[in-house]
Amino acid sequence: MKLKVVTGLVISLNMMSATYAATCPTISVSRSQDAEDLSFTSALVKDKNTSKSVVICRYEGKNDLGVSAGYRNGTPISTTGTGWTGNECTAADGDVNKCAFQGKKK
Repeated sequence: MKLKVVTGLVISLNMMSATYAATCPTISVSRSQDAEDLSFTSALVKDKNTSKSVVICRYEGKNDLGVSAGYRNGTPISTTGTGWTGNECTAADGDVNKCAFQGKKK
């Protein structure tokens, strides 16, 4: 019985280590006069079930400043945050955790 419990525990730990959780990064923009932290607004996943998957993170700043950043690591991505609807996620309040995602380790 102890062997079955230990085996189950080892298998569970290995399965947990095969994935990772991630969110879109914080982005700052520097100009000659000042610096600005941009607000996260939304994310989009493309090709999420393939090794070509990419998470596109979108940000907004002052005076029509907008930035998009792509996150790609060569593994399929699954969406885990509460803000996802299909392959798109919107976080009007800037909460990047609503658009969290998960992928497999290489």
